[in-house]
Amino acid sequence: MVWLRREDHEDRELRWLCRFATPSRGAARRLPEADDALRTAFQRDRDRVLHATAFRRLQHKTQVVAAFEGDHYRSRMTHSLEVSQMARSVARALRCNDDLAEAIALAHDLGHPPFGHVGEEALHAAMQAHGGFRHNAQGSRIVDWLEDRYGHGHGLNLTAAVRAGLLKGRVPDGFPLSPDLVPKPAMPFEAHLVDLCDKIAYLSHDLDDGLRAGLFTEAEAGELRLWREARNHVGADNRQRIVSEISSLLIHDLVENVDAAIAAAPAGSAAPRVQHGPTMTVAAQELLEFLRVRYYKSPRVLTVMNDGADRIRRLFAELVADPHHLPESARRRLDRDGVERTACDYIAGMTDRFLLRATTP
Repeated sequence: MVWLRREDHEDRELRWLCRFATPSRGAARRLPEADDALRTAFQRDRDRVLHATAFRRLQHKTQVVAAFEGDHYRSRMTHSLEVSQMARSVARALRCNDDLAEAIALAHDLGHPPFGHVGEEALHAAMQAHGGFRHNAQGSRIVDWLEDRYGHGHGLNLTAAVRAGLLKGRVPDGFPLSPDLVPKPAMPFEAHLVDLCDKIAYLSHDLDDGLRAGLFTEAEAGELRLWREARNHVGADNRQRIVSEISSLLIHDLVENVDAAIAAAPAGSAAPRVQHGPTMTVAAQELLEFLRVRYYKSPRVLTVMNDGADRIRRLFAELVADPHHLPESARRRLDRDGVERTACDYIAGMTDRFLLRATTP
């Protein structure tokens, strides 16, 4: 027999993974299932996320510049794919479970509503008295209940490790998570790697998109220490090569710093903190502050985003006042979830263009 069985992959993990990594053998699901002959549990999770309706919708959800403004700006989907590529590479370099990292990375933005973080803030304000809203918590809600592809009431029925990994970050008090996620469980080590790769991805691709949109110039970006270091490394002024090198500098620093922390961790200790080295932390923060001022808060971006947020607020009020405007699939959840949470779920699942069609200016 030459083909690799699931057991072969699991055996390799147990021999090869570092002591803080998460093996797939024995990974638990809420609804027990028979194992797959070829794929590990985390590989199956990755595939379920890729085939989910919520993942396809990310193609038409805004990252920063509205998805409908141009074909080459990042959307939530392209961002998620970039994060998954980085997370897989970083996890493998550190001998962590790259399948688990990939699954978490692909799913980490499933809960984002239309029109980015401004849309998230609009929904959170509307839900203040009803458990609030955060995209990470909503992503958990999607994979646990809303994406019920198989009709068994357990959503995608992902493993506990992936579900825990999606809750990185704050969850509002009273947000309706699955009972087994309250209190919030410990994150797998791979989830912390994904979190840093998420930041690396948006720092580098938002810099690229901001330049593409003409919101700042290469000369202005050239004042950043990360830009200067990357330009010195590539020995040229080619923008794409410099942006790519910025990603590489951040990734290599992360791997080297975390690898040293793993090696220095005493036997039996908790996993070390996943972070950049001090110099790179300062450089990354400088780049983030530059993007906040020149990109995220630019009038061009905020004009479109604020219009989207206004539409979300108006539509939420209309649906709560008259739930008959909800589709039948959503109305079936009214008795269980209440009108506010049902309306919130429905709006959060919309793409930018669907929201534009469903509302008036």
